[in-house]
Amino acid sequence: MTVAACAKTPLDENGSGSGGNAGGSSATPTPTPTPAALTITSDHPITELQPGDALKFAVANGTLKDVKVTDKDADEVKGTLKGGVWTPEEPWRLNASYTVTATLTNTDPNAGPTTTVTKKVKSLDGDINVVEMLYNDAAVGVGMPVIIKFSEKVIDADMRAKIQKAMEIDVSPKQEGSWGWLDQSQLMWRPKDFWKAGTKVSVRGKLKGLPTSSHRWITRNVEGSFRVGDSRILKIYINKHRMDVVVNGKVARSIPVTTGKPGATTRSGTKVIIERDRTRVMDSSTVGIPEGSSDYYHLKVKYAMRLTYTGEFIHAAPWSERSQGSSNVSHGCVGLSTENARWLFNLCAAGDPVINTGSNRQFKPREGIGCWCYDWKGWQKLSAL
Repeated sequence: MTVAACAKTPLDENGSGSGGNAGGSSATPTPTPTPAALTITSDHPITELQPGDALKFAVANGTLKDVKVTDKDADEVKGTLKGGVWTPEEPWRLNASYTVTATLTNTDPNAGPTTTVTKKVKSLDGDINVVEMLYNDAAVGVGMPVIIKFSEKVIDADMRAKIQKAMEIDVSPKQEGSWGWLDQSQLMWRPKDFWKAGTKVSVRGKLKGLPTSSHRWITRNVEGSFRVGDSRILKIYINKHRMDVVVNGKVARSIPVTTGKPGATTRSGTKVIIERDRTRVMDSSTVGIPEGSSDYYHLKVKYAMRLTYTGEFIHAAPWSERSQGSSNVSHGCVGLSTENARWLFNLCAAGDPVINTGSNRQFKPREGIGCWCYDWKGWQKLSAL
């Protein structure tokens, strides 16, 4: 019997027999990495951020690890990251660009541990409504309200309400009072009655980022205080040509005066001393009496205390001393002798009430610090809340 010899099996490229894997094996393909992806949104488009907006981060295929925001000068903008929302400590500046750098932790290990994403955001073009507390850190009279003054009107009632809600006031000793809008650019807080002598008042308003119109915002908080001195109330009897100066409830001096002549009648009502000037130029053209008029005047007077924005002052009027106590000959101001004017000027402060009676011309709220034109119920109705 012939026995055939066994044939050798050719070796494959790996030296193994071809019978088990004819044609060889292919390498495992490298998977395509899927890095984390980021979407940034806000209450408004991120190219038109409003001052009070926060940034909201949504991450796919990962998680948000860190956020850094810088301004155009590469200075870091401080903020707080919580729950995927980054809130700046300060409102966004208007008309400004920022760079947001977010560090993301990747879910896909093939994409590496982290991914960094950089995006540009921009605040919208807008204007600033400048806000300040008047008479801050001053010693004032018992009629001076807290006055928060806006450079531009806040026409929208809801915006006024939000501003008022953001205001806080501390009064020591405690006294009943209320906020009210004298007009659309002045928010005031006045007590029900005049302040108690010696009262301390402090005010804070968290107003940063609040809108005052569709294109205007407040960009800083407001804070201030003042101190109330002795009670000094000036009572002017227009038709009797007399002023009683009441200090802490007692008449300290009764002074003969002259007030506005017919056609320039001094206004009745409760006014407040707005400002004081030891010397002041009185120019009738500023109140509508032009040069060339028979009533025109341009005088330097002493011891002037402004009562209205329409030109009423208390001041020394030595030229009218013969009429003081007997007739009204001024252009609307309250004229005193130089001696009495000096004494009164040195006694008084901004905020002292001046109660005028005896004329048929009424002082209007916007002609001065007009919060005392209203009774208590009327003032409370001017609140925005």
